[in-house]
Amino acid sequence: MNKSFVLFGIAASFLFSTTANATEAEIHYAFNAKKVILPSSQYTPDAPYKALVWVFNGDNYNSANHNKILATPSADKAGNEWFSIEYKPEEVASGSWSTQTAPFSSDEYYLGKKSYRWSLPEVMGEIYMRRTFTVDETDFPSGGIYLACGHDDAPSEWYINGVLVHTADDGWNNEEYVLLTDEQKDLIKTDGSENLLAVHVHQNWGGAFADCGLYEADMSVKRSFLPTLEDGAWPCAYYFLNYNSDFSDAENAEWYGVEENENDWIQGVGPFSNDNNMFFTTEWASQLRPILIRRHFTLDAADIAIINDSELTFSCSYDEEPIAYLNGSRFWNASGWNDNNYAKKILSGSEKDLLVEGDNVLAVSLKQGGGGGHVDFGLFIESPYNNSGSTSGVDNAEEFCKPTDNRIYNLHGQYLGTSLDALKSGIYIRNGKKILK
Repeated sequence: MNKSFVLFGIAASFLFSTTANATEAEIHYAFNAKKVILPSSQYTPDAPYKALVWVFNGDNYNSANHNKILATPSADKAGNEWFSIEYKPEEVASGSWSTQTAPFSSDEYYLGKKSYRWSLPEVMGEIYMRRTFTVDETDFPSGGIYLACGHDDAPSEWYINGVLVHTADDGWNNEEYVLLTDEQKDLIKTDGSENLLAVHVHQNWGGAFADCGLYEADMSVKRSFLPTLEDGAWPCAYYFLNYNSDFSDAENAEWYGVEENENDWIQGVGPFSNDNNMFFTTEWASQLRPILIRRHFTLDAADIAIINDSELTFSCSYDEEPIAYLNGSRFWNASGWNDNNYAKKILSGSEKDLLVEGDNVLAVSLKQGGGGGHVDFGLFIESPYNNSGSTSGVDNAEEFCKPTDNRIYNLHGQYLGTSLDALKSGIYIRNGKKILK
């Protein structure tokens, strides 16, 4: 039976397909504050660290000096700068550098620990930190490493052994962290010799905070059948209703069914939002109209076999009142909204049995609300990354990096393009095989 539901629609044609194919599996990284390599004040407050610090405090806040660096430590006699591992602080003016204990904050106490108060809230200033550490190769993670880089305010910089690895240009974020690239991770010496984390943070006004630390990443293997915004805009067919009361007519017509005629639907891309936020790919006047969204995806027998042996997860960020259907069967709904977070539902065995070889449809509806509105959703399988004791990650990466289009991956499964010319010497994976440049 071929059904077509029309209440309010805008016909449009686009030059792309709304059907998605499953992506190759990729290694995904997540921050885990429990996997401490080098403690930070923000995430491991019960392990305060020591650092050499150089502080400059100027006058009370002046808008002319907003985000303007007011002072920098002098170079040493050999011309080494403050962030260089060869820098000799004792050769700078006597008393300029001193050993202090974290947290480095304008608060008297920060997360229960007494602070080294390098600035007061109303005073503009700078802090420069040199923190040394050693790591042993046998204890150093082979996978991803996060740099904890909390700051209040900016501009701010973080260096590893003299090389700039991260900057913040404006604002504050005490909880900021970034995943180091393979090249940045390789800056860390694992032979027991000394490493240096050098940090600079500028203070405008209000709270002041400076921090650093290293954490081992949680790693998983993820394969998206319907990607979310994380992987870019996604194709779909969508439709605006006039009022929330129109849902009953739409559901009676089974708008979410596999056989729905989409000729009167708009063929476009998601996510959707009513204002200029992270989800604003296609405008949705959520304060005026509800929305219906249909996403097609193709599965073959191998895909279904993988899904049946895995946990298939539906992920959705919404505002508001979403309902989700898989091949015409309702399997999830939620009340209210969840801001920028994602609700996740692991599909049961009977829900996975709804999937078929060939075309599948995941459909989601959202109601009109009085305030903001957005939606982003996807479908994926994810399993823990297992190195099997390998120090390189080759075993696991080869298993999942098997495209035949000359894509190149590093030994952690990260996609690097299709040309070796721009890559440094090393071992890579192409078409499921290790290659040496």
